[in-house]
Amino acid sequence: MKSYLKVAVSLILISLLIYNIEWGALADNMKTVSATSILIAFTILIVQFPISAYKWQKALRIHGLAYTFGFLQKILCIGFFFNNFLPTSIGGDAYRAVKTMPKEGYKSCAVSAILVERIIGLVALLFLGLVGGVITLQSEEIPIVVYFVTIGLAGTFAFLVLLFILKLGYLAGFLARLKRIKKLEILTHNLGLIYRNPKGLANIFTISLFFQLLAIVAIGVLFDALGSEGDYARYAIIAAIVGLAGLLPISINGIGVTEGAFAVAAIQLGMDYNQAVIVAFMLRILVVPLSLVCGMVYLVDSRKPGAT
Repeated sequence: MKSYLKVAVSLILISLLIYNIEWGALADNMKTVSATSILIAFTILIVQFPISAYKWQKALRIHGLAYTFGFLQKILCIGFFFNNFLPTSIGGDAYRAVKTMPKEGYKSCAVSAILVERIIGLVALLFLGLVGGVITLQSEEIPIVVYFVTIGLAGTFAFLVLLFILKLGYLAGFLARLKRIKKLEILTHNLGLIYRNPKGLANIFTISLFFQLLAIVAIGVLFDALGSEGDYARYAIIAAIVGLAGLLPISINGIGVTEGAFAVAAIQLGMDYNQAVIVAFMLRILVVPLSLVCGMVYLVDSRKPGAT
């Protein structure tokens, strides 16, 4: 999708969100937000940085790549800056992949490590959303939650069936034939590394659960500060839906899409529209100072001799 179209989508969605705000109630909502709640949410965003670097380090090790935590933290920070301020030129994940590509062997291992980290992170978020959905259905039957839980349980069952089939070796012949296809050599090599490291995958999943729990807490702290009638089970569902919406490559850095997902999910869950929009925009704003700090890190790093 062309960059100017993504900009247009972001502007249209943000405009629609602002147009539907109840301005009379907005001031009352904002009065309830304390500096303490904002500080807690901001602190959580900061704490997520080293956690993210640590799980990325684990993913790289699965692929036989060893980098120091400090180096990965720096590269992750710079990639975060690119994602938020240079979304149309250099993607943060692309920068991370380039900086961790091995000089020898399969360079695709760096890309595969990022994909593993991203996918497991999303799975962890969806799992927490599923748990939140099951808890919510114990007290109230909400259509969107019913659909989410049904699809989630079906996906979980299909995944377990696939693992069972792989364990029994029914796909061994098929996988062996894939390995003999030269064009798929890179893919089968990376998949082999991943398949042979279940413990490493489990570690990344555990770290990702903690990471996503913190994200849900940040959302919950801001909602609670606004006097929301929601609970953390609902906040987990909102986070999962927003995470899925963020995958849509139709806007600049998800601007408008994630905020819209916040609003739609909150309304479907019986929560206040104004509060959902406020939380979504506050989270977006809180990211700005962190991105600027990471931009300074990039500026300093790029001036070092031999830096690229």
